[in-house]
Amino acid sequence: MESYVPSSSPLAAEELTAYIGPRADRYRSRFERFTRTGKTRFELSWNNPAAFLGLWWYLYRKMYWWALVDFVLGVLLGWTLFVPILWGVARAVTADYLYFLQADRKIQEARPISSAFGAPASNAVHLARLASEGGVNAWVTWVAIAGTILFLAILFFAFGWIWNAVPPLRELWPSPPGRWM
Repeated sequence: MESYVPSSSPLAAEELTAYIGPRADRYRSRFERFTRTGKTRFELSWNNPAAFLGLWWYLYRKMYWWALVDFVLGVLLGWTLFVPILWGVARAVTADYLYFLQADRKIQEARPISSAFGAPASNAVHLARLASEGGVNAWVTWVAIAGTILFLAILFFAFGWIWNAVPPLRELWPSPPGRWM
């Protein structure tokens, strides 16, 4: 994989709005902090959705490589309480910068194609291409909700099955907790 060097030229507001999609104003103001000095550099920021949703936020923002990294680290390190909290903080602090790097790379890649036809950055075809490459995956929200409901249903079913299958648990709790039956 070829390493990417961010551009030092600021991205046009129309391009960022087209690429980011929903909540473009929020991200545009944060992205300006990363190029404030004329060079691209990391600055601390905080992103609540990335902190608490992790994998789902990366998928929602079409950051598939980072979603895979988050999933692998979650599987490898998720068996403790302390490490996932630290990983959530790391995600929250770096998410805006990682998203900025992706937006910058995608916009820079799209520019030569549209400028080959002599089109300015505000060309409708160029902006439409950025909107299709960027934006969000709306399906992620519904899959996350359905997955959470399915996970809870399986968890409740498993708890009820274990409660009925293991006799000492029935002695500890003479009746199922809550409204199980």
